This record gives sequence, C-alpha cells and structure tokens, in this order.
Amino acid sequence: MIAHAYYDFFAERKAAEEQMIKMAKAMGVENPTSGKDFIRALDELVGCKDLRISDAGINEEELTKYTKRIHEVLGGDITADPLLLTDEDYLEIYKKSYL
Repeated sequence: MIAHAYYDFFAERKAAEEQMIKMAKAMGVENPTSGKDFIRALDELVGCKDLRISDAGINEEELTKYTKRIHEVLGGDITADPLLLTDEDYLEIYKKSYL
C-alpha cells in the first residue's frame, strides 16, 4: 500500500536514480530516464498507486503509531533506504498512501 509513495519519495529527491532507471528498464520500459519511470512501471505491474491504507480500515490518527513501529520491525536498522529517513519522512509517506 505504501510502495508508490515510498518510491516516489526517493524519485522526487533523485535518490537511487540510476538503480530505479535500471529497474524500469528490466520491467520493460523503453528508454527510461528517471525514477518516475520505475514508479509508473510498478503501478502498471501491481496497481500500487490505487492501494490505500485507509482501505485496510486504518484511521489516519493511527499513522504516527506506525512510524514508531518501523524501528521495532526493522530492528532499529533503517540504513537500507537510499536516504536516511526521519519519522517525519515516514509519516509523510504514510499520509500520501492513506488518501
């Protein structure tokens, strides 16, 4: 449910641009030029742009609870992301995935 907003967060900041372009190409996009091409391919493949957290019965007030859980679920290691994300960044991603 958060894939579109999650990857868009990095594409907007041009983080992992080269990797996203390679993934877009591997997904069949001809001549990809940006991370946005990967996101469009992902949306077409799995329809993640239309998935919403709210559809799962989660209310918007609960989103802050999930940002805190990221540290627990990932064992405190959030270094795999192309950029170091703050709790506010995660909350922004969740809110974009909610609406």
